Amino acid sequence: MARKARRKKQTVLTQSQLVGTKQREAAADGKVVVMQHKPIAARKEMVNFRDEYQYVITDLNRIGLLAALMFAVLIALNLLLQ
Repeated sequence: MARKARRKKQTVLTQSQLVGTKQREAAADGKVVVMQHKPIAARKEMVNFRDEYQYVITDLNRIGLLAALMFAVLIALNLLLQ
């Protein structure tokens, strides 16, 4: 069985930490990943999931009805074929 190859860990620095020349050179080599922080937008309106996913509820009802019907058929076949 083949051994797993170990990957080198990448150093994650923010833009403010990436000041020195060594960090800039390392970023040019691809050894340092620079992450920029973006502000998260706040949601303005609430989503009514019951209205948005009404098709999911109908599909779940249909699946439940079909499962109950198949279970009843299995019980009936078990009683008839004994």
